[in-house]
Amino acid sequence: MLTVVASAAAMAWAWQLRATFPGWWPLGAFLLVACALEGLGTQLRLSAQGSTSFIMHMACALLFGGFWGAAVAGTSTLLGEFAIGRSPIKASFNVAQRVLSVLLPVLVYAALGGTLPPTYLGVHVDLSTVAVQRDLGLFFVLAAGYFVVNSVLVSSAVALSSERAFREVWNLNTRGVLAYDLGASVIALLVAWLYVRAQYSLGFGPLGLLGVVIPVIAIRHVYGLYHQLQDSGQELLQVMVKAIEARDPYTSGHSVRVSLLSRTIAVELGLSASAVEHIETAALLHDVGKIHEEFAPLLRKEARLTDAETALMQTHAAKSAELVGIISKFRGFIEDSVRYHHERWDGKGYPTGLAREGIPIGARIILVSDTIDAMTTDRPYRKRLQPEAVLLELQRHSGLQFDPKVVDIVLSSVAVRRLITLPHSSIEQLEPPSLRSRRLSWPSARLWRARQA
Repeated sequence: MLTVVASAAAMAWAWQLRATFPGWWPLGAFLLVACALEGLGTQLRLSAQGSTSFIMHMACALLFGGFWGAAVAGTSTLLGEFAIGRSPIKASFNVAQRVLSVLLPVLVYAALGGTLPPTYLGVHVDLSTVAVQRDLGLFFVLAAGYFVVNSVLVSSAVALSSERAFREVWNLNTRGVLAYDLGASVIALLVAWLYVRAQYSLGFGPLGLLGVVIPVIAIRHVYGLYHQLQDSGQELLQVMVKAIEARDPYTSGHSVRVSLLSRTIAVELGLSASAVEHIETAALLHDVGKIHEEFAPLLRKEARLTDAETALMQTHAAKSAELVGIISKFRGFIEDSVRYHHERWDGKGYPTGLAREGIPIGARIILVSDTIDAMTTDRPYRKRLQPEAVLLELQRHSGLQFDPKVVDIVLSSVAVRRLITLPHSSIEQLEPPSLRSRRLSWPSARLWRARQA
C-alpha cells in the first residue's frame, strides 16, 4: 500500500514537471512495444519474474520526460497484469513499483543537471562537449537508480510474503546480474537515438522505434525457445538424481536439499555468480556415482556398514566425478567439487587426502551441506538431530573436518540456519535448484516484478 501511495504522489509531482505532450502516435508506439516485451517475461529464482520492457520505459523517459516514461511503464505493466489475471494487490504493487523505478531516478538525473531529452540525442552532436559527456555519465546514474529502486522494492515484497530475509532474496535474484542489466540499458539509448533520427529524416519517429525493436523481440523470442530446451535438459538431470535416490529411501530429496544449502552458503560467502552456479550444480550431482549397481545393496542395508563396505562406498565420489566429467561443460570446477567433496580440512578425508585450501571451495561447501542434511535425516540406526545439536557438531569439527570459514557462515547466516530448521518436505517445495547459468546476455536482462507481493 505504501508503494502505491508513493507512486501516486510521485506521479502528481512529476505532472507539475512534465514535458510537452509528445503525441498519441509516439506514446502508442512505445506502449505497444513495451506490452510486447512484457509478454516475453522470464521466471526468476524466488517468486519473481523479469522482462526486457524496461528498455522502452527508459527510452520513453529520456525522450519525453519522467512523467510520460512512468505513464508508459505503469500502463504496460497494468495491461500485462490484467492479461495474466494477477490479483489486485499484486497488480497494484507491480504497477506502482515500476512507476517509482522510472520516476525517482529521472528526478535524480534532472537534479544533477541532466537534460531531457539528453544532448547526445541531437541530430548534430559534438561528442567532445562537456554537456554531452555529462549527460552520458548521468544516463548510467539513471539506469543504476532504476535497477536499484526496482530490485529493492521487489525483493522487499518477496521477502515479506515468503518470510525470507531481504538479503537472501536480493542475493539470489539480483546479485551478480546488475552489471548485465546496466549493459542492457544501453539499448534504451539506441532506441531513443533511432527514434530521433527517424523523426528528423522521416518526420515520423515511431518508424525508427519499430525498426530497432522488432529484431529485439525476435531475438528475445528465440532466446526464450533456447532456454526452454535448456530447461528440459536440466529437468532430465534432476530426474536422473531422483532415480538414484530411489535406491535409498532414507535419502529421498537429499541431493536437492544439499544443492539448495550449498548455493545459499556460497552466496553468503560472497562468491561470484558463476562460482555459485557451479557449486549448486556440483552439489546436485555429488552422489550421481551411486547409480552403479555395486552400491545398491549398500544403500538398502539398514545396519551400519562393515569396514569393507565402507571402503567400497567411499569410491562413490570418484565414480560420481567420472560420470559428471562426461559432460564437457562440467569438467574442471564442477567435476573437482564432486570428486573431492569428502576431503577433510585436516587432510584425513578421501579419495586423495587433500587438506585446507588445497580442497576446492565447492567441495568444502558441499561437505558441510552434505553433513548437515545427513544429521537432520532419520536413519535406521539413529534419529535425526535437532538444529541446535547440528550446529554444535559443526562447531566441534570446525578446523578438523570442516573449513572454519564455511562453518562460521552457517552459524551466522539467517538464510542458512532457516534451511536447517525447516522440515525436509518444506525445503523440497522451495524453488528447485537450477543448472542454468545465471550469466546473462543482454536479451534476458531483468526487470523485477513480484509474483508474491
